[in-house]
Amino acid sequence: MRNLLCFMALVLSLVLNAQKNKLSDFKLVAYDITAKHVSILSYSTIDINGVLKVYIDKSNTGLDFYSYQLTNEEIEKVNQLSSGKLQSFVARKELKKNMHYAGNRNFLSFQNKRNEEKLCFIQPFMNTKFNEIIDLLEEKIYKQDESAKAPEFEIDFENIKKEILKQNEINNYLPQKELPPPTMR
Repeated sequence: MRNLLCFMALVLSLVLNAQKNKLSDFKLVAYDITAKHVSILSYSTIDINGVLKVYIDKSNTGLDFYSYQLTNEEIEKVNQLSSGKLQSFVARKELKKNMHYAGNRNFLSFQNKRNEEKLCFIQPFMNTKFNEIIDLLEEKIYKQDESAKAPEFEIDFENIKKEILKQNEINNYLPQKELPPPTMR
């Protein structure tokens, strides 16, 4: 009986000390945009307990869903996004001269207490602290661990696309996707 009480106390202390996600309604979306058409490449959410749910559109093999439990340290790192306005993580708003961008764009949104934060971004424009957090998440998002496969979850794609289009107009400094010109030999 004493062992059972000790075990219960240990479990209770672990539950009470577990790091909680401070950011509610957390969404991280990788997307491409042409004119007014948005293509969602990946969609991820994090719940209050630090469960990262991932949807990835693999155009050649279909849709995949994954679920990962973030560690307390990872949750703590993600919570650093609440340290200020998302716009404060933007380090620059234009590419360096003769630089081209061929990657996808990203959309991040969450509720922080009573404030809603939204940002369309590309990583070359963001500061180091922000990029470390996004890299941590993307490492899990694109890992596609077969043991982490999860059942399909509901996503309101039309609403997400509307949010992205609206925020994309606000963050209108993002470059168009283009491949660099071929080099002359």
